[in-house]
Amino acid sequence: MELPVSTQLRELLLALAAGCGFGLLYDLLRLLGRGRILRALADLLYSLLVLGGLLLFALYAGRGRLRLFALAAMGCSGALWLALVSPLLRRLFRFPGRLWSRRKKTENI
Repeated sequence: MELPVSTQLRELLLALAAGCGFGLLYDLLRLLGRGRILRALADLLYSLLVLGGLLLFALYAGRGRLRLFALAAMGCSGALWLALVSPLLRRLFRFPGRLWSRRKKTENI
């Protein structure tokens, strides 16, 4: 059974958005991973959420199938997210932490 090009394009765009969403989720869960145990729990939570996301994507966007081009699009957009956007987000996430540590140091004086 062949899919119309419009359906494939829709699935491709949704896969690109899902890959970026998975990258954002990874960045947010990275904040939790300060210790060894917390990092392992954050990785486990990330894996479970991505697995659930892939299942939902296959059921709804893929109409019951997880196609190879959609999986490749998710991987590519997730990798681009981690290469281009993630360093900027890490800087933004570090800024409040630095302010908080400076505030604590001045309160101790």
